[in-house]
Amino acid sequence: MSLQIEASYSEPTRSANQVLRLTPRPFDGLHVLDWFVGVEPVATLRRSEDGFGNIVHSCSHAGPLEKIVITAEGLVETQDVAGVARGLNEKQPLDLFLRPHEDAEEIAAFAAKELGGEKDRLSRLHLLMAALHEKLNHAPSDAAPRPVADVFADGEGSAREIAQVLVAAMRAQDIPARFVSGLLLDGAEGAAFHAWAEAYIDDIGWIGFDAALGFCPRDTHLRLAHGVGFFGAAPRRAAISGYAEEKVEKRLTISAARQASWQIQQ
Repeated sequence: MSLQIEASYSEPTRSANQVLRLTPRPFDGLHVLDWFVGVEPVATLRRSEDGFGNIVHSCSHAGPLEKIVITAEGLVETQDVAGVARGLNEKQPLDLFLRPHEDAEEIAAFAAKELGGEKDRLSRLHLLMAALHEKLNHAPSDAAPRPVADVFADGEGSAREIAQVLVAAMRAQDIPARFVSGLLLDGAEGAAFHAWAEAYIDDIGWIGFDAALGFCPRDTHLRLAHGVGFFGAAPRRAAISGYAEEKVEKRLTISAARQASWQIQQ
C-alpha cells in the first residue's frame, strides 16, 4: 500500500510545520513488516511517541514553498480479530475516555431510547452502532469534523464525524470510548482516510465499532492512531506561515499480497 498526500499552495508560503500520524502501531491484529514515511522537499523527520502511544513524525520546512509531498508506504499483515485491539501500548487511564461531549444531550437521549433495557455492554455497543448507521448517512470527506450536535441534527456526516457521534453516545452510556483514525484497504467508500470508535469492555479490552459502514473493523481497516477525539489522532495536521490557501490531493494504491495481507507498492 502506498499513500501519497500532495499539499499545494495558492502562493509561496514562508514556512510549514507538520505533525504526521501515518505509521501503524503493531497489535494482535496487525503485523508491520516494513514501513516508510518521507516528505519532499526533504526535511528532517523527528519520530516520537505521543501521550497515547501513537507513532508521530514532525517536520518543519523553510520557505518559500509551493508544494509539499508526503509519502507513507510499506508492507503489513492484517487479521480479522472482530475489532479487538489487544496488544497496544496503553498509556492513559480509562477515566480519560469517559470525558463527555458538549451539546450531546440529544445523542444521549437517542442512545438511551435505542438501547432500552439492554444490560449486556457488548450487545449495547452493537445496538448503538447499528442505530447510528441507520440514522446517519455516510458522506465521505477528509475535512475536520463538525460538532457532534450539528452532525446528529443534519443526519449525515463523514466517517470522522460519525465516529465522533458514536464516541459521544458511548460515553453518554458511561462506557469508555475513543476516536480512531486509519485507512480502508479495500478502497471502498470514496476516501483514503477513515475513522471509527473503540469502546472498552472488561475482560475483553478495546473493541472497534464502525458506524459509518455498520460493522466492526475487519482486516481491511488499517489502524493508524487513537485519541480522545479527532485532533489527538488526526493523520496530518499542518500550520503554514502566510496567507496562502492549501489544496490537498491524496492517492492511495493498494495491492493484496495474499489473503489478510496488504502490500504497499513501492
